[in-house]
Amino acid sequence: MKKQISVSLEENDLVKLKEWFHATSEDEAIRSAISHVLNKKAYNELLAFEGNVRWEGNLEEMREDRI
Repeated sequence: MKKQISVSLEENDLVKLKEWFHATSEDEAIRSAISHVLNKKAYNELLAFEGNVRWEGNLEEMREDRI
């Protein structure tokens, strides 16, 4: 479900967003920036598991079916 909102930004910030995300429109720039922030947060949450998850499995055995 999409919800329409109104956002006020400084013009130079919007120009920077369009450049950084190679966006062709202001809406695309803002959607790209929000998506980037959300993906970064999810990535950082996954990194928190690094070194805390114990792997149990045999990669060689799992790969046998691929060949």
